[in-house]
Amino acid sequence: MQKKSGSLVRRSTRLLAVAAGVLFTVIALVPPAELAAAAPLTDGIWRVQGRAIHGTRCGDWLVTLTNRQGQLSGVIALARASVPIENLVVQSDGSFSGTTRAGLVGSRHARAYSVNGRFSGDTVSLTLEGNLCPPRHGTAVRQAAVG
Repeated sequence: MQKKSGSLVRRSTRLLAVAAGVLFTVIALVPPAELAAAAPLTDGIWRVQGRAIHGTRCGDWLVTLTNRQGQLSGVIALARASVPIENLVVQSDGSFSGTTRAGLVGSRHARAYSVNGRFSGDTVSLTLEGNLCPPRHGTAVRQAAVG
């Protein structure tokens, strides 16, 4: 019995050493930036805005993203209306996407839009796309959430 348990301990020790070596190698190969990107998103508000495109019907725009206790929400404000961003999900690498629905908001018609981008530290970069205007890009830095 003693002989069998000694053999089992040696095999377990070898297996543990191999597993630790593999884990160390994997961690060493992952760049620090990727490890940081997997960190949870800090609570705050990001306001990304852009100007109208002269000579088009593409007006000023504002995308407001709010993260509160791991729940990301957002709103797109245009000259016509403000609409919530739906299906807004942040991936482990900091990328996100969401959409709005076309329809009436009060007495104004709101077009459908998609928003996608990436969080990197306290900065967000995003692209706002709709069927009328070319893709519009912007960045913003996190502001502390109040309340």
